[in-house]
Amino acid sequence: MTTVTTRDYVLSQSFRQPRGGRVAAELFSRFFRWLTTPAAPRAKTRGEEAAYVRELAYRIQNTDPGFAADLFAAASRHEGGE
Repeated sequence: MTTVTTRDYVLSQSFRQPRGGRVAAELFSRFFRWLTTPAAPRAKTRGEEAAYVRELAYRIQNTDPGFAADLFAAASRHEGGE
């Protein structure tokens, strides 16, 4: 019978944190959060909002002409600043 003695070097060595490792990890974490954070939505102008309402009115004009006329009037008032 043969006996083999082995030594586990991984467990016997003490590992230290690399210099600047904590700072590098913090910088990487902040940079990654900055990349993945969505941009704040931009406020729409009165003209853009009125155009959206007019587009809706055009879509429903054939099925409900009275409501579409009300939407066109509301869009005109909104765009005019009343």
